[in-house]
Amino acid sequence: MDQTDASALIDYNFWANDRILSACERLSVDDFTRDVAPDPGWGSLRGILVHALDAEYGWRSVLQGQDATDILDEADFADVAALKARWAVERTAWLDYVAGLDVDDLNRGTNSDPERSPKVWQTIMHVVNHGTQHRSEAAAILTGYGQSPGELDFDLFLTENPEHMHP
Repeated sequence: MDQTDASALIDYNFWANDRILSACERLSVDDFTRDVAPDPGWGSLRGILVHALDAEYGWRSVLQGQDATDILDEADFADVAALKARWAVERTAWLDYVAGLDVDDLNRGTNSDPERSPKVWQTIMHVVNHGTQHRSEAAAILTGYGQSPGELDFDLFLTENPEHMHP
């Protein structure tokens, strides 16, 4: 994996997040914050999305050698607009971070034992895959509310963003 590939994955992650958030904007605050059943583990649609954002924030902090102990609280996000605003901050931080990586950076270990720890590129893959899991949970809930986010496939992202396709 090179920097171009890592950037494509991060761009995809935020493209898919935007599709989920756009569907959420069509909900009432009550539907956004209501406990859902079956509960996929985070209580509400808001809970799932705050968890996903928190994971993106936490892993980026780890990769940048920053304190990653601060956990985002869903109560700090009263509505979709508040969550969307914080996610925009995270998008900028991720894009800036990934833009500065080279192949050596992507292949270095992520902790004090670099030979036995995941590489930076593997952690980026984890973040994207983790987001996919929680976006799919959110998409199922949104579809139940009659607000499907539509397709979230990587190939659709590439069709809409051909600059990420390698020649």
